[in-house]
Amino acid sequence: MVSAILLAGCDGGPVRSSYRPLLPALPAEWDEVLGEAHWRLEWIGEEGSWQEWVCSPGQEAPVLSLIGEWTTPVLAWPFWPAWNLLPSMMRPAGALFPWDAAGEGLALSWEGGVQALFWKEMAAAAAASEAGQSGRQPWRFDWPRFRETIENRDIPDNVFDDLWLADWKDIARRTVESGFDRRRIVARKFTELAIHDLGGVWIGSSPFAPPLEAEPEGPLRLMVSDAVDTWVSRDGVLKCSAEGWVFIPRL
Repeated sequence: MVSAILLAGCDGGPVRSSYRPLLPALPAEWDEVLGEAHWRLEWIGEEGSWQEWVCSPGQEAPVLSLIGEWTTPVLAWPFWPAWNLLPSMMRPAGALFPWDAAGEGLALSWEGGVQALFWKEMAAAAAASEAGQSGRQPWRFDWPRFRETIENRDIPDNVFDDLWLADWKDIARRTVESGFDRRRIVARKFTELAIHDLGGVWIGSSPFAPPLEAEPEGPLRLMVSDAVDTWVSRDGVLKCSAEGWVFIPRL
């Protein structure tokens, strides 16, 4: 369990600090089509296990007690119950404590969502692998170096433009097994999927992806992978992968 590993890491016990998460603005296209979001926050609590809290539009996020001696993540999943868009269907915002702390706030960003989810995937990989006992745990990872790799564009241009093109679960697993290698940060394999009769403007699950526009009768042309992805128009929600697709009209 993550909690057991975290709490065993320091003889004197971890220092805990309290910060209020500062949620980012929604991408303009999301706000225009979907409106204000609900949020599900996830973070590592004082006892070292994952905690959750859900807030409605306009509701202030709670003050979180965070472990101060290790890098720990905070994730914020936007979701829209009226659209049947549940947490995890759209990509999260996030932050890494203490790197994103300022004053009494913790600044969440869409780039930070990638890093926080990478942290979570590394923790899961470490818990499931003997390699995780070698010291390759996310709370000891060189996050400043990782951020410099991204900021210095030492990755493919298409991934720099949309960090969610990469398979962070696979990168996390291989990082735990054999160490970090920036050459693994590449886009997943994509193929084109053409869907007729689904025209109009579509927004993707990634906050970095530009909207797509198809003629009224289509076809809507999407790049898909083995992983299920989500696209939304004013008419409904589309879930698709290389294996197929399903469209759920908005009632």
